Amino acid sequence: MFESFIHEYGYIAVFVFACIEGEIAVLTAGFLCRQDLMSLKFVILAAFSGTLLTEQCLFFVGRIYGLKFLEKHPKLKKKSNNAIEFLRKYDSAFIFGCRFIYGIRNVSPMLIGAAKITPLKFSSLNVPAALIWSIVVAGAGYLFADVLESAKANLKYAQIGLLAILCAALAWFYYKKRKSKRSRRANQTR
Repeated sequence: MFESFIHEYGYIAVFVFACIEGEIAVLTAGFLCRQDLMSLKFVILAAFSGTLLTEQCLFFVGRIYGLKFLEKHPKLKKKSNNAIEFLRKYDSAFIFGCRFIYGIRNVSPMLIGAAKITPLKFSSLNVPAALIWSIVVAGAGYLFADVLESAKANLKYAQIGLLAILCAALAWFYYKKRKSKRSRRANQTR
């Protein structure tokens, strides 16, 4: 269903979903590229444009309104002070790496802006990070398509293998539990 949505709305869907936590959309689009239903370079361009536009805007929202917002919410301000100090100390690494941590990609630029990191510094790190993120995520979808196709043929063997691993893990757990009970009983009888 999601795959058909991305296929139907194409690069616009990739752009829109990249504006929000859009890893799944970009991965799916990369998968569709492998099937020659989309172009990988245009998927990367759409993902790059969407994520970059959103994060640049959120940075300025945080820069303009972040501290004012925190002043109005003392509980958040107290919690945010440690985060802002951390950002000021490790700003370059955080700016570059935050987009690769699922769930904080859209909040991070606002905190970075509230920490009063300069726009030039943010942009100089955000642009290459956005490009790398777009290439990595779309590329992973593209490469994963081959793995998925290969796995379909070996799915039966993979299921048997996973079942064997699960049985072995359960047997080991049962063995350890029984051994622990025996040890406790032996200690109690002494």
